[in-house]
Amino acid sequence: MKAISSPNPSNGNNVRNVNPSGALNNNNANNGNGCAPDYENCQIKVSHQAEISASHARSLDLSSDKEGTYIRDVSTSRGVDAIDSDFYSFKSLYHGLRKAQRNVIWKDSVSFYSLNNLKQTHRLRQSLLDNSYEISPYQIFTIHEPKEREIAATRIRDRQFQRSLCDSYLYRAVTKGFIRDNCACQRGKGVDDVLNRMDCHLHRFYRHHGTDGWILKCDIHHYFAETSHEVAKAAIRKRVDNDEAYRRVCDIIDSFGTDKGIGLGSQVSQLIELAVLDDLDHYIKEQLHIEHYLRYMDDFILIHESKDYLKQCLAQIKVKLASIGLELNDKTAFTKVSQGVRFLKWKFSVTPTGKVIRKLSKRSIVKERRKLKKLGNKVQEKKLHLSVLANSFNSWLANARRGNAEKEISQMRAIYLNTLRRCI
Repeated sequence: MKAISSPNPSNGNNVRNVNPSGALNNNNANNGNGCAPDYENCQIKVSHQAEISASHARSLDLSSDKEGTYIRDVSTSRGVDAIDSDFYSFKSLYHGLRKAQRNVIWKDSVSFYSLNNLKQTHRLRQSLLDNSYEISPYQIFTIHEPKEREIAATRIRDRQFQRSLCDSYLYRAVTKGFIRDNCACQRGKGVDDVLNRMDCHLHRFYRHHGTDGWILKCDIHHYFAETSHEVAKAAIRKRVDNDEAYRRVCDIIDSFGTDKGIGLGSQVSQLIELAVLDDLDHYIKEQLHIEHYLRYMDDFILIHESKDYLKQCLAQIKVKLASIGLELNDKTAFTKVSQGVRFLKWKFSVTPTGKVIRKLSKRSIVKERRKLKKLGNKVQEKKLHLSVLANSFNSWLANARRGNAEKEISQMRAIYLNTLRRCI
């Protein structure tokens, strides 16, 4: 067999292996398997003197990416299913880190972790395979916009794994049975989608019934905080066949402490809460036969020509929610289609000719006026940069353009320009 020379460390084509300690090793020709890369076809040639025994090879998991890099992982007593899971692969974990650090790379903890991203990814994978991985303590803080909420922020290492878990398996498994009008936290859906679907349902209702109908608006009381861990686990178990993925999701659920409450701030948390109400979605659509139904996380809308039937539906919904430990709050109410309804801080109304009008809430307009005034004063005092004022207005403007708010936009632009002149 042709002899293999030791690779040159300065050669960029050499394959770099990762030692069990996490350090990079470029001395491929002198590794325990006596291997060096063949640049022509990216295959490994092993000399007869350094062949790995069959029994030893079975205890190693050789994973490769498209560049031909081979990483050796020790198997565990949990069997082949855990090792073969896509969300444990080095490639999936690495891509999970790349996505998790988007827009937050400026944070010290994220930038420090990302400096050694290959080593950190390898260590994370090894801890997952040998079952030594533990979820880090959450960083708890409170936000006050749009309303006061307690956030349980996930550390970058845990976000990396959760991103890999969701992208490789969990998202597809959990969401494949969702109804079309479950519009929150999914690819291709979100605020724009739910607002457009609301327009669509109102247009369709008008074609058959005009403005002679009723809207039932429901909101669940403290949805995340009141969700039972047992209910959340049951919702995931019903939709997830992979035992390893289910075990990891259960660990995440249990990491939030007591037997009740799912923390805000985790990608997995969003999927869990979407799944908890999925059975209710199907019940309303398929058993109660509500054609015009729409849900955005814990806010949902039912549209029907009969108020009496909507009252019956409301009673059944309360029973279903009580069976999983949830209840509706005081925001739940009936309104006429002709009078319109407030949904996600927008006022939807239908004109006698069938046009759907989408208007901003007065509260958001007043709040932005006050905010521009405060920011303008701080810019004049040299406490803030002028770009902060511009970013605030542009953010509000992008949201306002979602609806019929030409007059409000014109007035707010005038306020912004006057504030800008004072600051320059």
